[in-house]
Amino acid sequence: MTDGAPLSDRRPRGAADRVRLVHRQTLWTVPVAVALLASATVTHLVGASRWAVVHLILAGALVLLISAVTLMLAVTWAAAPAPPVTAVVIQRTAVVAGVWLVVMGREVGMASWVVVAGAALHVAGLLLLAGLLVTTVRRGVKRRFDVAVAGYVVALVAGSVAVVLGAVMSVDGAHLDLRRTHLVLNLLGLVGLVVMVTLPHFTATVVRSKMSPASRPPRPALILGWQTAAVAVAAVGLGLGESGPAAVGLGAYVVGIVATGLVMPPPTARQLRWAGPRLLALWGGIVWWAVVVGASAVEAARGREVFVGRWLWVLVVAAFGQLVWGSLAYLLPVLRGGGHVRLAEGFATMRSWVGLAAVNSAGVALVVGASSVALAAGVVWAIDWVWRVALLVVRGGSTADVRV
Repeated sequence: MTDGAPLSDRRPRGAADRVRLVHRQTLWTVPVAVALLASATVTHLVGASRWAVVHLILAGALVLLISAVTLMLAVTWAAAPAPPVTAVVIQRTAVVAGVWLVVMGREVGMASWVVVAGAALHVAGLLLLAGLLVTTVRRGVKRRFDVAVAGYVVALVAGSVAVVLGAVMSVDGAHLDLRRTHLVLNLLGLVGLVVMVTLPHFTATVVRSKMSPASRPPRPALILGWQTAAVAVAAVGLGLGESGPAAVGLGAYVVGIVATGLVMPPPTARQLRWAGPRLLALWGGIVWWAVVVGASAVEAARGREVFVGRWLWVLVVAAFGQLVWGSLAYLLPVLRGGGHVRLAEGFATMRSWVGLAAVNSAGVALVVGASSVALAAGVVWAIDWVWRVALLVVRGGSTADVRV
């Protein structure tokens, strides 16, 4: 998963089978993340709060996917040995156990120490991931992608601070401004920074092209610094209840999203024919991401709540959800392996114009307040995705099985 550059001839000890090992670690993580998504659906059906559903999706499933994919990319990009299996198991167990303790403790009304213990476990999982990333890169022979890994570490620190703030709110729920800061650090810091530093490299991989000349140093580092500062300004402004700085930080973040798009490989007709829906999903997710943050900047300038109601769900579904969906449409066939023929069949299986239309229809419906339409589109999107993954896993993803 590089940008096409040949691997170095130098092989650190243990690196010969690094791809196989890190793919195996990623493969067993994906079903756990899917199980968390399923549990989020069940908790919603049994009447749990939206807060519980969102945290199972974002703090649970999405953080697990971030854990797996960032380490996989770090190993591949740096040509480094895969991290120890024991450390990976501990890290991902801490994430899952932590989020479940937090959700159960809050929903069932357990003692506050249960939530605090869950938050501590979750922070431990995030910081352990940061340590594994740094160790992996230092053991590698390529340093071209150090900025991306640095972005991962900054994102994980932001997420850790957000979790600590969440634990504080569990003890004293009156801190509304802490909730705003908690949201921004999680959504734009933890998730957003990971997405931002990954997309320029990952998009080039998805479309089988070289990276854009615009992505050469020092631009990636400058964008990372800009976005980090934007998150900090927005978080502090919201924490202090100052609408001006909050709006400035969010507006600056939109500029960073646009800058990220400018250092990605510009899509071509050939790439669209090859990558199709998964490439459009990456660009569509970026557009929705910018729209939501821009709208939130306007809301902040007016002294209103940010990332609540429809805009939160647009961000979760149409922006981050679509980016994850487009990424998995590429990653799952790669993880399955089996040679070029099976890889091509897998890409064909996961190629879904129906899914692309459904997720973007859900986004539009959420914006205009058509909740029933959004729900229907979301169901179509989910069914289509589950069906295709089942074909990929059970039937081997034969192109004869897919007509869309």
